[in-house]
Amino acid sequence: MNCTNELGVRQGIIDGFPVLLGYFSTAIAFGLLCRGINITLFSSVLMSLTSFAGSGQFLTINLYSTGTLMLELFISVMLINFRYVFMGISINNKLPQDITFLQRCLIAFGTTDEIFTIATLKTQTLNFPYLFSMELTAYSGWVSGTLIGYLLGTMLSSSLQAAMGVTLYAMFASLWSNEVRKNGVPVLIIGGISALINTFLVCICSLSAGWSFVIAMISASFIGSYIVRKE
Repeated sequence: MNCTNELGVRQGIIDGFPVLLGYFSTAIAFGLLCRGINITLFSSVLMSLTSFAGSGQFLTINLYSTGTLMLELFISVMLINFRYVFMGISINNKLPQDITFLQRCLIAFGTTDEIFTIATLKTQTLNFPYLFSMELTAYSGWVSGTLIGYLLGTMLSSSLQAAMGVTLYAMFASLWSNEVRKNGVPVLIIGGISALINTFLVCICSLSAGWSFVIAMISASFIGSYIVRKE
């Protein structure tokens, strides 16, 4: 039974709270990383306020720290965040017609991998109060985690800060493991191919980290489209 009233602000907060906890811990590592490469507190928090894209932000900071050209950085982040276009289209198709353009923009800004997954699993009709409250809950965890992580950097030792940086790899590993669980060996093959291409370009061809990432991502995507076949 589809009933818009079943999904409201309260349910949005409840569904968004587990995402908040996950984002908060990951954002702490992001804040520490920003401070570690001498990015200001204002710039670090502003990035989380205006971007709200975990993997894209981590990629930005890592490429920036290696001296990557702005063009390389722009293309790399655009490619890794391009998936949100398709997520936004999918959620938009499940929204009622009376939602305003501004409301659609707010929903699009707050759509992340986890928010998208929760929203698409709902059998009820989606609505703005539910989606916005869920996204705002998760968003508050990401922004506050960035702030606290940066401030913690003033108190924690350098070795402990470096240890917490493993959160970045844990985040990508969790995303990858989810795909491996769904698609099995083909995903492992694609990941291996991407890693080999990136290693070859960086170590053998001495290509910059930014362009190596872009070429490896595009190449693996095309190869993956042939390996993983879906209706």
